[in-house]
Amino acid sequence: MSQKIKNPNEKGSGFVVGIIALIAIVAVVIGVVLYMGRNQPIEGLPDEDVSFSVQADGNIVRLASDEAGDDAVVAEVYEDYSCPYCAEMANGGHADQLEALNNGELVVEYHPLNFLDRENIEGHSTKTLALMKRVAETGDARLYWNVHTLMLEDIQSAAKWDDEQLAERLEMMGAPSDLVDDVRNGALDRDAANAIGTANGEKLSGVTGSVSSPHVIVDGEEVTPKEAGTLGDWVKVALEAGKA
Repeated sequence: MSQKIKNPNEKGSGFVVGIIALIAIVAVVIGVVLYMGRNQPIEGLPDEDVSFSVQADGNIVRLASDEAGDDAVVAEVYEDYSCPYCAEMANGGHADQLEALNNGELVVEYHPLNFLDRENIEGHSTKTLALMKRVAETGDARLYWNVHTLMLEDIQSAAKWDDEQLAERLEMMGAPSDLVDDVRNGALDRDAANAIGTANGEKLSGVTGSVSSPHVIVDGEEVTPKEAGTLGDWVKVALEAGKA
């Protein structure tokens, strides 16, 4: 009686097939999780209404209400989107700034800087400057205000977002599709942004003697709060200086 000779690799082959099947299942599960995650709404995005307009004017972005008269205080704000003190000032003065802009008491002229990129136009400051320029050019003041808040309320997180993550947030905030696509494809004009940041740095240096941030200028005089923990008072200080 003959005996059937078994293939010595049979068990090993079955084990390999099982491993491959397991890897395939895990890959599918990960893919589903990632897909579901990318299609979930991102919570906590800025969503405030405003009663002022936005205008991109050369190297500055101007925020002003139709209610702003000749007696409105004009504050020139120099900021770098990688600057933690700029974030502190923006977040601390957020509510006061929104109120003063809405009621026409304050006009803000942003002079964005990118000196913290140290001439690297691929840096976060230059990229965000390019983004905010495009947002301002839409003429949508509500979008500008909320994206500005987004980029400064947690600058450490914002600096880590890749193009896709930033594009997702902008899309959920109602940004125009062409802007979202340009962000997603890394097509923002960084050269133009760098030129703006450089020009604003030169202008600031002419006023203060150096380039740093943040700075608030009213009637040609610097009024930036200097005491520790007072940067959030910049709106109150600017209004007092402008009305003095």
